[in-house]
Amino acid sequence: MAGCLLIAGAVLLGVAAPALAEMWKCKQGDGATIFSDRNLTGQCTPVDESAPLMRVPSVPPPGGAPPEEAMPDAGTPAPKEPAPVPTPGRGRRIDPPNDAVITIRDLTAGAPSYNSLLGIANYQATMFLENGDTEWTAEKVCITVRFRDVSLVFVDVNQVGCMEGLKPLGGRTFTVTYTGMIPPRLFPIMAEAKVDYVKWTK
Repeated sequence: MAGCLLIAGAVLLGVAAPALAEMWKCKQGDGATIFSDRNLTGQCTPVDESAPLMRVPSVPPPGGAPPEEAMPDAGTPAPKEPAPVPTPGRGRRIDPPNDAVITIRDLTAGAPSYNSLLGIANYQATMFLENGDTEWTAEKVCITVRFRDVSLVFVDVNQVGCMEGLKPLGGRTFTVTYTGMIPPRLFPIMAEAKVDYVKWTK
């Protein structure tokens, strides 16, 4: 029994011995330093295991660290602000106004004039045109006038006349004339007018 205890103690000491071995720092002839559990050259110095470990900076992988690891303190980027939306009624007006701002007032059809020698008749419609826009000039305004006799039988024609340079908030008298054949019977003439075309400039 005593022999078994001695053998067990020897085995335990043999296992624990390497754990208690002293570490040596040995300098070789070429200047290199090696570590060993024995004094190989006789010029080795024991390593102080109680010395604090030196912190070595980490080296990023060859491909570079992922963005979230490279900048751990970077916050979420702020969202972009939406582009400003123009407010109606503000800023410079780029589009020309609607043709409806040109108004026709005081439309009258004058008495036709006849030339019996040539067999022709002249019909006239006089009106007052106004530009209701405050910024744009109606460089050219074309008016279509429909001439008809009151019986709606002998005369029914359209004639276009154009005015130039109707300035903002301006107004001018305008006359459209149609020349045609004298009808078989003479009746008073009626006239209807509408804006057919406007060219705007600023």
